[in-house]
Parts: sequence; structure tokens; C-alpha cells
Amino acid sequence: MAPLIQLEKVTKIYRMGSEELRALNDISLSIAQGEFVAIMGASGSGKSTLMNLIGCLDRPTSGRYLLAGQDISGLTRNELARIRSETLGFVFQHFNLLARTSARENVELPLLYAGVDSSKERAERAMRALARVGLGDRAEHQPNQLSGGQQQRVAIARALVNDPKIILADEPTGALDSRTSMEVMAIFQELSHAGITIVLVTHEPDIGRCATRVLNMRDGDILSDEKQTPTPAVVPPMLERVA
Repeated sequence: MAPLIQLEKVTKIYRMGSEELRALNDISLSIAQGEFVAIMGASGSGKSTLMNLIGCLDRPTSGRYLLAGQDISGLTRNELARIRSETLGFVFQHFNLLARTSARENVELPLLYAGVDSSKERAERAMRALARVGLGDRAEHQPNQLSGGQQQRVAIARALVNDPKIILADEPTGALDSRTSMEVMAIFQELSHAGITIVLVTHEPDIGRCATRVLNMRDGDILSDEKQTPTPAVVPPMLERVA
């Protein structure tokens, strides 16, 4: 089976006037469906640039990026937007939820962007996604009525609502305490077991140990790429029955 994510000698150079910053140097990388990959490294190592390329938010300066076998380098902005909507889900450090909007309505947003016109279908799909992260009983709560961990779970439900093949998570536990971080990582592990590919950027070693594979980056290069037996995250009781 072909890799879900495949980078071939990818270089990314940012130009600022006469200056050039090489953010990635001839990166080659393959990620299979269902892998849980943590990308680690210090600030400026290139991990966020790599995440942006995988997420079709930026284009390589040279090299090829194939997503599900499709070369994305020649696609238009609209075609890239469609891929992001249909194939990718995004989770961020600071949740990015709309205030004064219920959890369900926040989760429905990607469906609106995808052109799902039926309000009944949007609500049903949002409720299924919230139930999957253990928040079915918090659907009508607004973000200020939820804890930080619950807000991040709403963000994960939002990433799940379009049934993506890949979830990209950029420092998703950076704003959470250690216990809540493990609850979030338990969800990612469950999603990986269900066949969703997880690519996560983190600088926290204990978070990296929850993945099945760890890439360490420095100065735009992958220094190491190792598979590992992940540390099981503690599954909170309300998530034990989540399908």
C-alpha cells in the first residue's frame, strides 16, 4: 500500500529581501495510514514548517509532496482548500473556538465550509463527533463554560466532523496541565487505533512518548526517525466507552 503522506527531497526556503532562510533541507519522509507520529525539536528546527507543508498550508520550494498518492504541488488554491476540508483535520494549541457559540455550533463550522446545507445533518454529525470525544452532554455549552481540556476536546471533535484521514495537531497540549494533557493524548491514541493518521508537533518528551513514531528535527533536518512502543495515556472514565 502506498504511503498516505510522502515527501520526496522537499526543501523550503523563505526569502526576506536579499536574505534566504532554509527552513527544510531535502526532507524525505513517508507516513502510513494509522501511524501516530510526533515531530519534536527546538524552536526554529523546522517542525512547524513541515507541519504546514503536510497540511497543504504552504508549498515546498523544491521537491514533491504526495498526499494519498496525489502530487499536490500543481494544485490551485481552491483544490488545496478542498483537500484540507475533505482529508485533513487541524487541532491547535489555543483551541480557536468561537466565543458565545455552543460546542455543537463550533463543531458544525467545517460542515458549513464544506457546503453541507442541511442543518439537521450538520447537527447530527456534530453530535456524533462530540460523543466520540466524551462531550455529548456538553453540546450546548459555550467555551467559557468549559474547562481547557473540554475546549480542546471540542476542537478535536471539530477536526473529526468531516471524517478526515489525517489529523494535524500543533502543540495541542501546550495550554493544558499534565493530567488533562494525558486525557487529550488518550483520545489521539484511540483515533490512531481506529485508523486515523495523527501527526503531532510537540516539544514535550512525555507527549512524544505517546506516539508510535518520533521524528527529531534540528536546523531543517530530520536527525532521527524512530518507531517506539507508545506509553499508554490514561483514559478518563467518561472516555472508556467511546467508540
